Amino acid sequence: MGTVNRPGPGASSGYSLVELMIAMGIFTVIMGVTLGGLSSVMKGNELVIAISSMNNSARAGMDLMVRDLLQVGSGLPSSHAVSIPNGVGALQIRIPGPPGMGAFQTDVGDVVMPALMPRSNQGPTIDGVATDVLSILMADNAFLDVLLTATADDRVTVAAGPVLDAGPDRVIPGQLMLISKGSFNTLVQVTDVNAVTRVVTFAAGDSMRLNQSGIAANGTLAALNAQDPVNDPAAMRISRMRLITYYLDDTVDSEHPRLVRRVNNGDPVTFDNTLGTAVTVDAVDLQFTYDISNGAGNPGGVEMSPLDLGNGGSCNPNACAETQIRKVNVMLRTRAPNPQSLSSNFLTNTLESQVSLRAMAFVDRYR
Repeated sequence: MGTVNRPGPGASSGYSLVELMIAMGIFTVIMGVTLGGLSSVMKGNELVIAISSMNNSARAGMDLMVRDLLQVGSGLPSSHAVSIPNGVGALQIRIPGPPGMGAFQTDVGDVVMPALMPRSNQGPTIDGVATDVLSILMADNAFLDVLLTATADDRVTVAAGPVLDAGPDRVIPGQLMLISKGSFNTLVQVTDVNAVTRVVTFAAGDSMRLNQSGIAANGTLAALNAQDPVNDPAAMRISRMRLITYYLDDTVDSEHPRLVRRVNNGDPVTFDNTLGTAVTVDAVDLQFTYDISNGAGNPGGVEMSPLDLGNGGSCNPNACAETQIRKVNVMLRTRAPNPQSLSSNFLTNTLESQVSLRAMAFVDRYR
């Protein structure tokens, strides 16, 4: 039988401690470099995701504002304004705005509502900056210049044609209607719809105070009926209008303000500034300026502040007017929802756009 060689007492049966420590050191260095690179990749990916999410949210809001601004004034008279209740007994009209700030109101003595209603620095103050509010008025082409068969001081009967009670274009309480007779018109708010009799009612006590027949002397449906030809529905037309308001809202979550798009008031009877729809999250600034066509310098970048709307502002020596606006300059700033781990700072992004108001810049001479 062969002999078996066994290691002697001084022979090594594995790695020495020094070799093990050297190997562990090398492994630690390699893992440190690898994990450091992986951490940088993860932070870079976090940055890309944050920028992409922030930009997508900002673009969604900006696209909606641009789309709506392109339709400002469509379907309105050539004056780019509609009549509202005025004169003896008239109440100020309520205009939607940011939650917690109350209702905006037309000024005493206003006889029309313009297609654009700027509210410079009248939005919430976010990060120390006062934001803007803008309300715009336009016709809804799905319910435009519809014939009437009967009219009274607080209601009209719509001729056969449009479906009043079904589909996305149905008529519902809370919507706004422009009723016209020749060069005269009035803006009213729907309070009730009877699809069987095709009667649309505009009762007093509506949420925006547009229905003031029997209250205000002028600018009402009663006053419109009194125009020649008196009480003649064949001479009248009805069109649905949309009053869209954009503003920032920091009342739901002060850490994540939202850009809100509000259509009309939303409720036919109760005025409620909480009914808007958020279209952009983490919006921290919203500013509007306006390019004016007044035939005397045509100033640009006008804020339409109280000074501009009076004497001594951008249109000095005259006052700027909302009906003179031809372009709107929009600035929307958003920020990432969370601070970046690399710097602990919030990323921000600013989108700007200029919109030419087609319905206010061009006139249909054959209308």
